Parts: sequence; C-alpha cells; structure tokens
Amino acid sequence: MSAHLMQFSELLADLAVKDIKVWVEGDRLRCNAPAGALTAELRDQLRDRKGEIIAFLNMATAAAMQQPAIIPLQSRGTRTPIYAVPGHVGAPFTFSDLSKHLGGDQPFYALQPTGYDGQSEPMDRVEDIAEDFARQIVEYQPTGPYIIAGYCSGAPTAFELAKILGRRGAEVPCIALFGPLHPSTYQELPRWLYFSARETAEALLRELAKLPTFSARLRYFGSRVRERFRALGSKQPVATDPVLASRARLKSTALAAFQRYDPTPYSGRVCVFLPSKAWLRSGAGPRRWLRVVPHAEFYFGPEGCHAVSMLEDPEAPAIADLYRQAKI
Repeated sequence: MSAHLMQFSELLADLAVKDIKVWVEGDRLRCNAPAGALTAELRDQLRDRKGEIIAFLNMATAAAMQQPAIIPLQSRGTRTPIYAVPGHVGAPFTFSDLSKHLGGDQPFYALQPTGYDGQSEPMDRVEDIAEDFARQIVEYQPTGPYIIAGYCSGAPTAFELAKILGRRGAEVPCIALFGPLHPSTYQELPRWLYFSARETAEALLRELAKLPTFSARLRYFGSRVRERFRALGSKQPVATDPVLASRARLKSTALAAFQRYDPTPYSGRVCVFLPSKAWLRSGAGPRRWLRVVPHAEFYFGPEGCHAVSMLEDPEAPAIADLYRQAKI
C-alpha cells in the first residue's frame, strides 16, 4: 500500500475514532462533529481531500447497494482473494477470526445470503444461492482468480459456486472447505444421530473414561441422548423481531436446500480442512467428498479441535496455519 493510501486510511480512522461523521449530498461533502473534535488540521484535511473522500464514499455506497452479499472482512492485500460461504445460519462474521489470523495481505470476503438482512426472501436451492453469489462476485471483482471457501453446511454452496465461476471462464485455483458437511449425511441420518455424531467418538470416550463405574458411564451416555432429544423436540420461542424471524426462516430454507443438493464431479483443486483426524469418524461424512473429487487434499487440525468452533479463537490460528501449509 502506498504512503498516500495509508495516510488516507489513517484520516478515515481518525474521523471514526473522534465520532466525526462525513457524508455526500450531491457534489458537496457534509460533516457533523462533536464539540472540539474537528481540529484545524482535520478541517484542512477534509478541505484538501474533499474530492478523494467524496469518491471513496460514493464508491462504498455503490458497492453496498450493488453487492449486498459481499462483506469485506479484509479488503487489502496482494494474495488471491477468498470469497467464503458461511453455514446454514448465514452469519458472515463466522470468518472474522480466521481472516484476522491469515494476515493483512490476504483479502477475505464473507458472502451473506439473501434473507439474512431481514429484508429479502431466502433461496431454497443451492444452485440459485450459488448463482446469486457468482453474479455479485463478478460485479464486485470482474476478473479472477478467486479462492472459494465454504464452512460446514455452506460447503455445497461453495462447491457449486466454484463450478459456476469455472464454467464462465474464471480462474478458481482452489476450493477450501472447512469442516464441510456432505449433503448425503443429512439425507440418510436422523437429525438426532447427526448432532450426536458431531461430538466425536474420541471426545465422548474421554468423558466416559473420567467416570469410575460402568453404571455411571451408562447414565452419562443416556443423559446425553435425552438432552439431544429434548433439544430437537422443544419448540423454539416465537420470534417477535422481524429480523430474528427472517433468520429462522433462512436457517430452515437453507437446510432444505442443503438436503436436496447432489454434488457432481469436479476436476479442480479442493482442500478439505478438518478440525482434527477424529472428525473423519464423525457423522459429517468428510470422505464422501472423494466421490466427486477423488483427488481432494485433506488437512487436519490439532487433537481436541471441534468443527463448531474451529474458525473462532483460540482454535482459528491452527486452522490458519493449515491454510498456509496448503500453499493455496
């Protein structure tokens, strides 16, 4: 980054810290500042860089209006940018910690599905979700290369998204799947069995080993099963907030789309990042991706790392190291 751009970034950061708000009205730059916050130096900067600030604000506004799916977690850097699909709850900031630990030279954009904002309707087909993401990515960044990533149940959408971009001539050096679920596992297993499987065999055995007698272990195992059934059978409270209601609808719609999706063969590079080797024996079925990508590369996090938290601190640094090891 040039010194000039660094200075511009520092100016914007200084304005934000001092709660000085700037906006554009027509061709005029407007400003609202708390008493004493707007120093003479800042006033000169706003005057001297008026055109630059107006251009920046107009560009940011246009980008927000045209690509609502693109959430920049790290927009700077020279490496191939990552566009990442979150899990079925659609939370783009799932990737915040991972992005941070990949460093300041790795552009990283989370993809926010329709329906997450509470203003739009969710889509019920993986192919449609991926198509919408592809359109917005190309509008935001007209030419590749692009790294496409997916987490948990977002893996099928990432997989389809990379195929769409590739068919249109874009370069996709790699698909990076983090703790991916294969759709067939959700189609074939009862929900309670899947969620029980997420607590891996090794983790469960460690808990059982702490108990002194067989009867105590049996009671513990029975309590875990009952907890799963109660959680699955309990009704969720009615969401009065329209945004919460729309996100609940997004979750159920995304899960339905995930269940219906049937991956087809892909010849490009795919890297599968699992929380640990124990996850190979989980109900997520990571090896099933080999049916459509027989050359997929597998990378394993440390023992005790769990899929539900693998992208969050304190586990995110280990997953970031795996990504660097893959030399994508």
